[in-house]
Amino acid sequence: REIRIGKSDQSPALGAAMFGALAAGRARGGYDTIGEAAAAMGHVEDYSYRPDAERQKAYEVLYGEYRKLYSYFGRGENDVMKRLLEMKKRGGEE
Repeated sequence: REIRIGKSDQSPALGAAMFGALAAGRARGGYDTIGEAAAAMGHVEDYSYRPDAERQKAYEVLYGEYRKLYSYFGRGENDVMKRLLEMKKRGGEE
């Protein structure tokens, strides 16, 4: 998918403000849909990033490796990160 970049350096805050305006609704000076709020409040850069089909295979391989690492470290298949944190707390002493 093509990705368009927001002009704001504070995009998360702007997104929160858009949803605040949505919560307020048109009757209170806001917007009735997030699309209306985004059209009025959000702005994007003149360029975008597009997928590069020639690199897709390489990214698929990298993503497969990422998923393995996530399972290994993130789902508890190996508690090495917890052991390292405990070592740090003890000042590196065993």
